[in-house]
Amino acid sequence: MKEHPGKKSLKIAGEVDPSRDLTKIDTDSDYSKHIGWLFREIRPRKIVETGTYLGTGSTAIIASTLKELAIEDCVFYSIEVNPFHYKHAVENLTESKLIDYVTPVNGLSIARNLLPKMEEIEEKLVRNLEFEDIFVDHKQEDRSILYFNETNFEDLPDDLLGKYIAEFDYQPDFIMLDSAGHIGFIEFSYVVSILKGPCVFAIDDIYHVKHHKSLLAMRSDKRFEIIKESKEKFGFCTARFTP
Repeated sequence: MKEHPGKKSLKIAGEVDPSRDLTKIDTDSDYSKHIGWLFREIRPRKIVETGTYLGTGSTAIIASTLKELAIEDCVFYSIEVNPFHYKHAVENLTESKLIDYVTPVNGLSIARNLLPKMEEIEEKLVRNLEFEDIFVDHKQEDRSILYFNETNFEDLPDDLLGKYIAEFDYQPDFIMLDSAGHIGFIEFSYVVSILKGPCVFAIDDIYHVKHHKSLLAMRSDKRFEIIKESKEKFGFCTARFTP
């Protein structure tokens, strides 16, 4: 069965360039330079991020920028659902001497009842994908189960986004959303619904199924003022949000 019959082929993220580690963001990247400029402007003290993974991508960029700018009083929570990845993220951030600038936490970013069931993933991300000519993870025949397994950790705490945003009185300074591909827009919509003050958003993978819909929502919602859109790797966007 062909994927997306009659439309342009989807692009599998992992097949773009097998020689590149797409989970790492180097210090000369567009994202790294932009975060440096942005943090000089906003001097964030309250940060929440999803999708720590191994702590070598955006987590390291954010933490190293805080270190470089000597923003010592910032509280930065980075959420990772996979216990194995979380363990290695802590090790990597400790080894790189960034652990004092970030608090990695192991759990699910959204409430467990917001997670899509296997059938929903199959319907929305295999049979009837909303967009064409964008990136998606995993081959068609494996996509539903692999996406489902990315967030299927029943014994871990859930709704950590809600927990830490509440700790910041629903007014964090900076939010970075870069979690699993099948819950990107769910995370985005949830965060937008609970914020009570101005905040700067960053979303990763805007030309990917993860956050393409989030990007379109930002462009059409007057509460968002786009700061930067970049096509680096799978794209990222930053925007100011005013509820």
